[in-house]
Amino acid sequence: MKILIISQNTYPSHGPRSFRTQELSEQLAKMGHEVVLYTIHGTCTYEKYEKKTGIRMRNIDIPSFFPLVGNDGVSHYNFFKRALFHFFHRPLLYPEIELYFKVDSIIRKEKDVDLLITIAFPFTIHFGATRSKKKHRESFPKVWLADCGDPFFLNPFMTLPKYMEKYEREWSENVDYIIVPTENSKDGYFQEYREKIRVIPQGFDFSKTPIATYKKNEVPTFVFAGSIFPGIRDPHSFMDYLLTLKEPYKFIMFMRTPLEPKYEKESNGQIEYVIGKGRKEVVWGCSKADFLINVTNPSSVQTPSKLIDYGISQRPVLDIANDFKDDSVFKEFMLGDYSKSHVIESLDSYRIENVANSFLKLAE
Repeated sequence: MKILIISQNTYPSHGPRSFRTQELSEQLAKMGHEVVLYTIHGTCTYEKYEKKTGIRMRNIDIPSFFPLVGNDGVSHYNFFKRALFHFFHRPLLYPEIELYFKVDSIIRKEKDVDLLITIAFPFTIHFGATRSKKKHRESFPKVWLADCGDPFFLNPFMTLPKYMEKYEREWSENVDYIIVPTENSKDGYFQEYREKIRVIPQGFDFSKTPIATYKKNEVPTFVFAGSIFPGIRDPHSFMDYLLTLKEPYKFIMFMRTPLEPKYEKESNGQIEYVIGKGRKEVVWGCSKADFLINVTNPSSVQTPSKLIDYGISQRPVLDIANDFKDDSVFKEFMLGDYSKSHVIESLDSYRIENVANSFLKLAE
């Protein structure tokens, strides 16, 4: 089977959609399929990676006017482009709007595609595939699956212009299946298209993420890993509470960029930022902690993919709210009582072998 995958990023980029793209494309190629993967390479080269994985890597050439981050993780924003983003991101989806115009030429270039997989965010990749299908329906891939980590128009954390509803409805009408990571994610999409939705969770190759043999730490040690969204998935109130604690502790935060330096300073190093580590290092670090911190989302339509890494690490998970007030369960965890731990069920469903097979079944 010839499979065409279009995504903004893949290895070595970090982030849920990059991981989704990498793991899925590698597994499909391992299963003997012809996989062609289009992403924004940046300065990355892929000759050795292609030989190792069997994936045909292709670059999406983006003009410098559109500062989309490539697989190298390098930001191309300057003062002018930041101003453009500020004024035109919501009304025109700048800079990811450029992908909308790139997708059609990619699909037309790749002949005899059996399965097209478009991966969002950004949703402009899905919208671009809709545009291509409407223009070239006869030569369009036989089956199209649109993978969505987060919702678009009905995203409770975004306010978009009303006219963008049209693009989501057109995409929903033209796609064969909409892929979402959890059952609750369905609520982020228009009711009349939900019969097209299939739940396929984030998939990982567990062999890439070894874990440590756990030993109780000298002082209670807990870890947070993942992205922070102010007011949405935000540990600030919890960290302010930690600064008041008299008991010794160690709080390690695996992040892309550090928070305010005051937390490390005022906690005398008990709060520590660890920046820029890959999944392997993050899972290893989580597996050595006494317990893990999950900052819950106010909305159920989005679930942090880091919960899968937490599950792989096999350590107890403490759920905390953005507005951290009740410390009773936290104190139980500090004493080693994990009876109220967040339960991460059915880890086997996250194995990339099972996830890839779920995609292939839809292509049948």
